[in-house]
Amino acid sequence: MGIALILFFIFGTIIGSFLNVLIFRLPQEESINGRSYCRSCNHKLDIGDLVPVFSFLVLKGRCRYCQERVSWQYVVVEVITGLLFAMAYYMVFKSFVDLPFALSGLAGMGWLQIVIFLRTIFIISVLVVVFTIDLKHFLILDRVLYPATAILFLLNLLVDLIPNPSWSGLSLTVMGLLSGLGVFLFFGSIYYFSKGRWLGFGDVKFSWFLGLAVPFPLIFVNIFSAFMVGAVVGTILLIMKTRKLTSKIAFGTFLSITCVATIFFGDQILNWYLHLIGIST
Repeated sequence: MGIALILFFIFGTIIGSFLNVLIFRLPQEESINGRSYCRSCNHKLDIGDLVPVFSFLVLKGRCRYCQERVSWQYVVVEVITGLLFAMAYYMVFKSFVDLPFALSGLAGMGWLQIVIFLRTIFIISVLVVVFTIDLKHFLILDRVLYPATAILFLLNLLVDLIPNPSWSGLSLTVMGLLSGLGVFLFFGSIYYFSKGRWLGFGDVKFSWFLGLAVPFPLIFVNIFSAFMVGAVVGTILLIMKTRKLTSKIAFGTFLSITCVATIFFGDQILNWYLHLIGIST
């Protein structure tokens, strides 16, 4: 499995490089087509300048042409995406043993595991984009949310179409839609009664994606954890006097972080909490 983890980390860094294009260009309403360029001198970048992580390290974080510093965002997004992809592979396929050629392990997997893996890395990719754009610009873009939600709906539907004898409950698609509706109404109420002061409408629309990503009961873990993390971070920022009570907080960043945590550890977190309050033994 070790070789496979390395390969999926590398694959994740490549996807992370593309995610950086979305993160930089979409808020500026730039086309995502066309070659990458230095944002300081506008010089078109060659293939050697675009190798994820490696190019940044070799060039010591500077543009080859103008020597201006390159944003650390590039390498951070690439590394985090790589780590999350490797972790997704481990969590989905950890009960299987790789054959000598690492990727041939996929040949022994059922279609269900493969689709779940693809669904997981797609969700991760969207969350990385949402997190970073919201952190930088306080925006959750419709150009990201609408197609991402539609694709995730189709992936959920595909999971449901694959026979799974171990699952006898409501379909992933139905549970996802119901969970999304519930969060949409909850967030929508907060937005309406606070007149947008406590929550942005982008967060309200984000609820459909979250519901499809982590349906009931794990959606409770996602939302509750996001409010808890947001409260802790907000309190720390107030104490450090870097924010005021009236300052904007990018809540989509907390929803994204806790959604990733829920995907990987949601069952354990939920069981721990139920045990804590005496519902589970």
